Amino acid sequence: MGPKHEPARLVELPADDAARRRQPDAPRLMEFSESEPGLADYIWTILEHRTLVIAATIATLMLGAAYIFLVPPTYHSDALIQVEDKTKNLAGLDDLQSMFSDKTPADTEIEILRSRSLVGSVVDELTLTIEAQPRTFPIFGGAFFRRYDGDDIASPPLGLRSFAWGGERILVQRLEVPEDLLEERLRLTALPGNRFQLVGPKGERLVEGEVGKTTSAPGVQIFVAELRARPGTTFRVEKRRRATVIDDLQNELRISEKGKKTGILTVALEGKDDKQIASILDAVSRTYLRQNVERKSAEAAKTLEFLEQQLPELKKSVETSEAALNAYQQQHGTTDLSLETQAILNRAAEIETAISELELNRSELRTRFTESHPALVALNEKIGKLRKERNAMDAKMRGLPEQEVDIARLERDVKTASELYFLLLNKTQELKIVKSGTIGYVRILDTALKPYEPVSPKKAIVLALSLFLGLGLGIGGAFTKKALDQGVEDPSEVEAATGLSIYATVPHSEKVAEMSRQRSAGAAANFVALAEPNDLAVESLRSLRTALQFALVDASSNIVTMGGPRPSVGKSFLSVNLAHVLATSGKRVLLIDGDLRRGHLHKYVGGHRPGGVSEIVSGQLSTVDATRKTAEPNLDFIATGKIPPNPSELIGSPRFQAFLSEVSARYDLVLIDTPPILAVTDPALIGRHAGVNLMALRAGKHPMREIMLALKRFADAGVRIHGLVLNDVNAALGKFSRYAHSYHYQYEYKSASDED
Repeated sequence: MGPKHEPARLVELPADDAARRRQPDAPRLMEFSESEPGLADYIWTILEHRTLVIAATIATLMLGAAYIFLVPPTYHSDALIQVEDKTKNLAGLDDLQSMFSDKTPADTEIEILRSRSLVGSVVDELTLTIEAQPRTFPIFGGAFFRRYDGDDIASPPLGLRSFAWGGERILVQRLEVPEDLLEERLRLTALPGNRFQLVGPKGERLVEGEVGKTTSAPGVQIFVAELRARPGTTFRVEKRRRATVIDDLQNELRISEKGKKTGILTVALEGKDDKQIASILDAVSRTYLRQNVERKSAEAAKTLEFLEQQLPELKKSVETSEAALNAYQQQHGTTDLSLETQAILNRAAEIETAISELELNRSELRTRFTESHPALVALNEKIGKLRKERNAMDAKMRGLPEQEVDIARLERDVKTASELYFLLLNKTQELKIVKSGTIGYVRILDTALKPYEPVSPKKAIVLALSLFLGLGLGIGGAFTKKALDQGVEDPSEVEAATGLSIYATVPHSEKVAEMSRQRSAGAAANFVALAEPNDLAVESLRSLRTALQFALVDASSNIVTMGGPRPSVGKSFLSVNLAHVLATSGKRVLLIDGDLRRGHLHKYVGGHRPGGVSEIVSGQLSTVDATRKTAEPNLDFIATGKIPPNPSELIGSPRFQAFLSEVSARYDLVLIDTPPILAVTDPALIGRHAGVNLMALRAGKHPMREIMLALKRFADAGVRIHGLVLNDVNAALGKFSRYAHSYHYQYEYKSASDED
C-alpha cells in the first residue's frame, strides 16, 4: 500500500471546541435582488426544453395528419336559379291583381324552396329515407375504404372479411319495416349466389332474399337493386322517418339571394357523399321549376274559366247593340254627326269601355278577396270616378239635337261592346297558351356539379394550425415546467442565500451523458476524467481540486465527503472524477463508496459491489484486502460491500470510526461519496468525521427551500458544510431565473439488492 504516513489525524478535540463544531452556524436565508426575466431568459427556457417543444410539435402534427386521414371529407355543391319578374302577359289588364302583375319577393321564393312539400317531393324522388352503407373497420377502416381506387374488391387484411375495405357497393331502392324498427340500424350480410340476409338490431333474422327481386316477410319488404361484395361482408341499412329526413334536409339546405333584388337564388348543400349532394340539389331545382310552372298554369286556368263565362254575355251584348243601331238607322235614316258630337261619342265610348273592364276585373277579384281588400277598394274608387265623368258626358249630350244624341248613344254602345268582347277574346287565347305552356317565371341558370375537391378538412390549414398549436403547447409546457421546477441555476443566488461559497461550477458534458448510457447498457467501467481528460467538466474539477486544497489547510482531517440534497444530482460522477484529478496531482487518494444503500461507484472503476465497507466494519474483511487498485496508480478504491440490513448502525459504530482513522493515516486524502441527506441520515453520521464536507447541487433542479432544508439537516446533526459544487451547468445560459417557494422534501431511497 506504499509508504506509511503519519498517524491518523482524527484527534480528540477539546470539549469547548468539540461543542462548537457540533453546532455550526446555521445556514442563513439572505435577501437578494431579483431582476425581471428578459428576452434572453425566455429564449433560453425554450432552448432548454427544446425536446419538449419538438415532441409537442411533432405530436400535434401527427394528430393533425391523423385527423386529415381519418375524418370523412365534406363536399360542397350549389345550383343557381333565376326568379324573373312576373310578366304582365294580358295586355290591357294592367291593374289586374293577379300573378301576372305582382312581383314575388326573393324571401317568398326562398321559403317555397325550403317548404316541406317541395323538400318532401325530393326525399320521395331520391328515396332518401333509406340509408345503406358498407360497414368498415372502426376508426381507420373508413379511411382505407374511401381511398381505395382499384377495379376489384379490396382484399381484407388479417382475415377481417366481414368489413368493407374498398370497392363494395349496395343500392336499396325499397325498404319497409315495422314502426319499432324505424331509425334502427339493421345489418345486411352478403351471401353466396347473389343473395343476402337482413337481421335486426338484436341479431334476429328478418328476411333472406336475392338481389334484383323484391323480398317480403311479415312486416318487412326490401328490394336490393345492386350488391357488390364478397360473401360475408356486412352493410348497415336503416329506414328513417320521412318527417325526420325532411327536417334534416331543410336545415342543411343553404338558400340565399345573390345580391340585393337580383332575383338570383343560390341553393347550396354540404355533405359526405359527393354524388348524393349534387343529385339532391338538381332534384330541388327541378321540383321547384315544375311546381312553379304548375302553379302558374293553375292560376291561368282559373282566370280562363272566369273569362270564358263572360264571353257569351259580351257577345250577346254586341249583337244586341248592333241590332238596335241598325233598326234606328232603318227607321230614321243615316245621320251625319257633327265634329262636337263625334268627339263626345268617342270619349263616352272610352269611358264606357274602361268601366266595363274594371267591373269585369272587380268580379274576378271578388272570387278571391272580400270587399274590404285594398285592391277592391282602389278599384271601386276608379269606377266611381269614371261614372262621374260618364254622367258629365251624358249631360253634354242632352244639349245636342235629339236625333244626333240617339244615334251617338247607339254607336257608343256598339263600339264599347265590340272592343270589350274582342279584348277578352284575345286574353282568352293568351291564357290558353299560358295554360298549355311549360315556361314559368323561374329558370335554372346553373345545375349542381359533382364536387371534385372536399371543402373540409383543408389539409394546409389543419397542418398549419397543428404546427402552431404544437409550438404553443410545447412553449407553454416549457414555461409551465420551468415554473413548477423552481430550480435555482444562478451560482450567485445560491451563495447569497446560503452564505456558502460555490467551489466549482461543472458544465454539462455530452461525453458524460454518453458514458452514463453506455454503463447502463452494460459497457466496461470508465469515467470521463480517464477517457477525456481535456473535457470541460474535468477542467472544472481541476478548479475544485485547487479550492479543496485550500480548504484542507485548516481542516481537522484529510477526509472529504461529497453529499447532496437528493438522488440524481451527480455525486458519484463528481466523486470518481475528482478523486482521479486529485490522484493525478501526485497525492495518494482513497475513494470510498459510503452509500451503503445504493452505492454504485464500482460501476465507474470496475469490479463488483461485495468485499467493501460493510465487510470491513463488520470484521469480515481487512482494509488491505478490501482495497482495490484502479487505472490511476495513486488512486485506490473501496466499494460499499454487500448491502447491510442496518447501514445507519454500521456507520455510527466505533468500528466505522476506527476504519476511517486507519485509512486517513495511510493516504494523503480520503474522499467518501455519501447518500443524499434529505433521504437518509447517513451523510450526517459520516460528515462528523470529515475535515471538509462538500454538497453537490444540480443546476436548475433544486428550489432554494430544498437547498436550505438540506443545509439545516446537516447543521442539526452538528455537521458543517464547507462549500457547494454546482453540477451540470449549461454553458449557453447567460442569465438565470430566480424562484424560491416553500416545499417539504422527503425522497424515497430504497436499498439495492446484493450483486454477485
